[in-house]
Amino acid sequence: MAASSEPSPPPERISAARLACWLAPPQAASVPDRAARIRAAIAVAIVFAGKAAGALLLLAPWDLEASEWRFGYEAGHIAANLAAGHGFSIAVGPEHFVPTAWMSPAYPLLLAGMFRAFGAFSSEAAHAAVLANCLFQGLTAGLLFLLGVRWGGRRAGLVTVALFVVNPGGWQFLDWAWPTHLFALAILAHLHALARAPGDAARAGARCGATLGLALLVDGAAIALLPVTALSLALSARRGRTAPALLVAGLALALVLAPWGVRNQRVLGTANPLRGNVGVNLWLGNHPGARAESFHGIRLSPWHDRAEGQRMVELGETAYDRAARERALARFLERPGEFLANSAMRFSGFWLAEWWVGWGHIPAIYTLGHVALTALAAVGAWRSRRAGTGFLVVALLLFALPYALTVHGHGRYRVPVEPILCLLGALGIAGASPGGAATAPAGAAPPDRARR
Repeated sequence: MAASSEPSPPPERISAARLACWLAPPQAASVPDRAARIRAAIAVAIVFAGKAAGALLLLAPWDLEASEWRFGYEAGHIAANLAAGHGFSIAVGPEHFVPTAWMSPAYPLLLAGMFRAFGAFSSEAAHAAVLANCLFQGLTAGLLFLLGVRWGGRRAGLVTVALFVVNPGGWQFLDWAWPTHLFALAILAHLHALARAPGDAARAGARCGATLGLALLVDGAAIALLPVTALSLALSARRGRTAPALLVAGLALALVLAPWGVRNQRVLGTANPLRGNVGVNLWLGNHPGARAESFHGIRLSPWHDRAEGQRMVELGETAYDRAARERALARFLERPGEFLANSAMRFSGFWLAEWWVGWGHIPAIYTLGHVALTALAAVGAWRSRRAGTGFLVVALLLFALPYALTVHGHGRYRVPVEPILCLLGALGIAGASPGGAATAPAGAAPPDRARR
């Protein structure tokens, strides 16, 4: 029998169209219907009730009253000044308050409302702060269910919520008055907006720009998601959505951030709508003794070192941050290899916890969950690679970069993106159904899901 003369097919290559399918959010495998939304609402209620019961019975939130750390330290300090009518400021004396942008504004403003209602640093305010965290986690669970349904149907949604509930990181810092859990909700709301099918380009852009702006007002670290947002909208436009989505998204983002930027320009001399301590964190993570304190950025912080605090008051927060950035850059130029090695170590620690100190800084159960969730998410990312989850993977990698370059605060700074890890992990367990983004021919316009 003669051998076939037909040439063997060429090996599969990574084409621009295939890369776009991987990076752009997919056409939904299963569009959440009314029943799915009802189940999501039930998930919100169940997770909120379960977290609240666990927090009140096991975590003793009234301990916040006796701990300046558990009341967020910086967050509690700024919130107390807000509640007392001194503005968004740092107290440097009995009646001396210096305007600040040390933290993004959303959470201190929320905590200040609790202080006004229940008393600053009171037991009642502590309970309110913890219950708010539980509510944020409940709402996050509802969004996770809907995203799971989009990628893999009801089973994937249920597995996603289950992973989120049992994940030890979701319990870590639940009894802290800190933006962590509100930030997780804001990030997931933004990614949910990216994954949703728009009715039109303007609506999609407005939704994505506004949710990114809200995330930035919770924590400026959300700026790491900006490239993901822009790329996702651009690739979606190539698949049939129109380019004005990018312009509308930029406008919505600017409108949401404008009040905070105007305030910063008026009182600090800079219109920066992010946090005012990026340079400080760069120095705190890379000063000569940073490795000795496991890169936690505490020893030379102006909140913990009297001399540094005095220097910040004398220079002003903006000038102090600029001086800290210059010191950090000088250190980098002097020892670039050390900076790169330390950054690589911190980046690995974001996913595997602080292995360089033998995982000794957080309880074993959290370390185990930290590492296990990373491994499960990696499996899920690979198994769902044809289902349009690439933008989630890129978002995770970009989000870790600022912490790799600056400070490494246990697992606390990873908790806001752990819901994404739970989603990927669930897709590894339950499987994902590739939607239009993964299966449509290159150049083909996807169906308008808004008409379904």
